[in-house]
Amino acid sequence: MRALYTGDCLDIMNEHISDQSVDLIYLDPPFNSNSHYNLPFKSKDKSLRPAEAFNDTWEWTVQDADNLRKLEKNPLARSLATIVRFAQEVEQTGARKSKSSLAAYLINMILRLRAMRRVLKTTGSVYLHCDPTAEHYLKLVMDAVFGRKNFRNEIIWKRTTGKGAPTARKTFGNGTDTILFYSNSNSYSFNMPKVMPDKAPEFTHIDENGSYRAVTPLLGDKLIGDSYFEWRGHNPVNGWRISKEKLENLHVRGLIHYNSAGKPYRKQYEHEYKGIDATNLWADIPIAMGKERLGYPTQKPLALLERIIKASSNPGDLVLDTFCGCGTTVHAAESLNRQWIGIDISPFSAGLIRERIRHNFKYLKPDDIYMWGAPATVEEARQLASDKPFEFEKWVCGAIGANGMYKNPGKRGADGGVDGVMEIDIIRNGKIHEEYVIIQVKGGNVTPDSVKALSETVRRLEAVAGIMVCFDKQMSTVENQRSREIWSDDYESYPVIQGCSIEDLLQDKSLKLPPRYGKRRGARMSS
Repeated sequence: MRALYTGDCLDIMNEHISDQSVDLIYLDPPFNSNSHYNLPFKSKDKSLRPAEAFNDTWEWTVQDADNLRKLEKNPLARSLATIVRFAQEVEQTGARKSKSSLAAYLINMILRLRAMRRVLKTTGSVYLHCDPTAEHYLKLVMDAVFGRKNFRNEIIWKRTTGKGAPTARKTFGNGTDTILFYSNSNSYSFNMPKVMPDKAPEFTHIDENGSYRAVTPLLGDKLIGDSYFEWRGHNPVNGWRISKEKLENLHVRGLIHYNSAGKPYRKQYEHEYKGIDATNLWADIPIAMGKERLGYPTQKPLALLERIIKASSNPGDLVLDTFCGCGTTVHAAESLNRQWIGIDISPFSAGLIRERIRHNFKYLKPDDIYMWGAPATVEEARQLASDKPFEFEKWVCGAIGANGMYKNPGKRGADGGVDGVMEIDIIRNGKIHEEYVIIQVKGGNVTPDSVKALSETVRRLEAVAGIMVCFDKQMSTVENQRSREIWSDDYESYPVIQGCSIEDLLQDKSLKLPPRYGKRRGARMSS
């Protein structure tokens, strides 16, 4: 299964995901940070501002009050209602009432976590990513939903080393996040991750199989050793640490090292060494992501999700991310041969994730990823463009591979219709240069003036190219009105202005862009 859903994860889980069908859940939800998170928008024109990715502020509503009453009436959920009531009391005792509502945040998280408990297998696990803003309340919620006895770890992820507190504040800089690890029962999958220690061990001995070290004593001592027998001239007073059968097996395989005193040790070869068992402090996965970064404001590194998925699932298992953002979880799941479901409320995310997965896993066909809630046909795209133009533009920008959006998609005027930006790296004179492409989305008519305006915008913002996305019937206007200007890298020439039809976008056809970037599969669109 490979599925992307657009919508509220509560509705998606209730309507589309079966009970006890998921092996692992990872969620990186809003943190109740009282912040607005923007998509990036790269431009030399400082008057342009990025579109909002999501608003992490909460206010108590009539619906929240109704949900709280339902929890209080349910004997199995009254402890959750108590947590929400306590949060309300804490907020009211402050020096001044916060504009954001902790209680509203918690009631929304409770509803979704209870749905996750329902879809999670009894052998499954859940990892909740949070920060100090509400993590202590969330731990109480997780204890109540999944059971205090099923708490496994509070993982501290050291995401940065250099983020200090502002000098005007008397606080320490916050360089960590918390990940709460719970299982759904005492029987759950777990594969211990290995990490490299700060100081690597030395492999000072050599035999015909390579470098090794004498790592494990085989003779017992006063605390360890309950097998008493004679073996090949050894009859230790404190016995052996392993059985005679295992000793003989090691001997036959040449895996016993004898020190100068004749004491036997288990050999460990350098090529076998995988590190030491991980602890709950993860300080070896930095937030820096390089070319992995897609510009999504709360993106997490692929290595972080790979560790979680390897630890708490097995090949073929089903992984669910209920707030999947730019798709790091599903990317890691696909690379590790897991099935996956990603849910996000934003159409931009759905398109972005599909593009990310199809680019990184070229063996996948367009139909290999099930899409729900985002247009799959031209008719559905037309309906979205008619009913919700802003959502249509977000879906297009994500699907075409944009890294960011302008904050007023669809606004007419001197901006020339800047809806999205696609960052690209081009090679000129053997060197990589960072450039970007302007994207304009048209759900209705395309006029000759709009094509000319896009050309002016490309020049004004010093972009290398502009892409006008429209329905197929409008493509002739784009082709007739665009100039024949080109730009080049070390390998090929490309049109400054080009068109992309919604029909071609749905069929996964490629843009005329450098082959490492944009949509790279299939025959390129003609110029």
